[in-house]
Amino acid sequence: MRQIGYYFFKYWISLGLFFYFKKIRITGLDDMPSNKPTLLLSNHQNALLDVLLIATKSNLKPWYLTRSDVFKNKLFSPLFYFLQMLPIYRMRDGKDTLAKNEAIFNRCGDLLADRQTLLIFPEANHNLKRRVRPLSKGFTRIIFKAFEQNPDLDLQLVPIGQNYKSAASFPDSTALCFGKPIAVQDLLEEHTNKTVSQIKLTVTKQLKQLTTHIDSETGYDYILTALKNEGIDFLNPELANNSIKNLDAKGFLKTEAKHQVLNKIMKWIFVLLNLPLVFVWRTFIKPKVPEPEFMSTFRFAFSMIAYPICYLLFLALLANVFSIKKACLIIVLHAFCNILFVKFALTSSVQRK
Repeated sequence: MRQIGYYFFKYWISLGLFFYFKKIRITGLDDMPSNKPTLLLSNHQNALLDVLLIATKSNLKPWYLTRSDVFKNKLFSPLFYFLQMLPIYRMRDGKDTLAKNEAIFNRCGDLLADRQTLLIFPEANHNLKRRVRPLSKGFTRIIFKAFEQNPDLDLQLVPIGQNYKSAASFPDSTALCFGKPIAVQDLLEEHTNKTVSQIKLTVTKQLKQLTTHIDSETGYDYILTALKNEGIDFLNPELANNSIKNLDAKGFLKTEAKHQVLNKIMKWIFVLLNLPLVFVWRTFIKPKVPEPEFMSTFRFAFSMIAYPICYLLFLALLANVFSIKKACLIIVLHAFCNILFVKFALTSSVQRK
């Protein structure tokens, strides 16, 4: 029964992501290790959507290390455990809570010994900037714990580059780039510190190839603006990173967005078609989003809850005016129009981060 519930939730979320994103591009899945203990290591830009995309598009059933404060909600914490999420404690949760991580690391070691898959965001935070941030050594503690329990473990590390056209905007497009598996046994050194450095260096190198990486702090805004003015496809990190390498300060001219007027018209039509939900979102939900990195997560969660409820209410109202067949047809046509707008008509605005 638990298995049925898990996959029902997974496919429901997958359907929601299909409606939410204009395009979802997946590369590198053919190289995923089979029947081996695996640690998925992803960059982190878009809060919970990063997790949901990997969970539904990787053809795996990973366990997730999640910051412990989300488990404080007594209403949702059973759901998080059901979805194979494990709490990880940080200094900000209180120094006395850090001791609890030992039990979590032991649990992770047991899961890897059982050839399970774990998902970790080794940057240890999220940010909209198109840059791979320094990796925390926390994920290497899990690796060493697993080898303490099983020195011959054939542990594989798979870096994942998550790329968004405009992570905080709607509709958005995304690309998940799965990297080449890294056998940890090949990186083991005599000294622990050397092994940690080697693992972090190897994973970082792949992550910087799998997502757009603007290394310069002082020139970040200039480089990002130049890429946007060139119309670079941020869903193609190889192309974007090559453009950064070949960047010529005099070679970029600002260009106006094409079809800007038409896009505004399309957005107004979309707003009118979904006016009640747009009003609720902009008035009550959007102002409460704590950080820009959570904007898409809140919008997606609101849509997943609000649209089914709204369609059921509209169906009940329309059935009192028309026949049930006509009421269903109107609802289906409205949903179909929304799909067309998301997939073909609307263009997201690109954030400046």
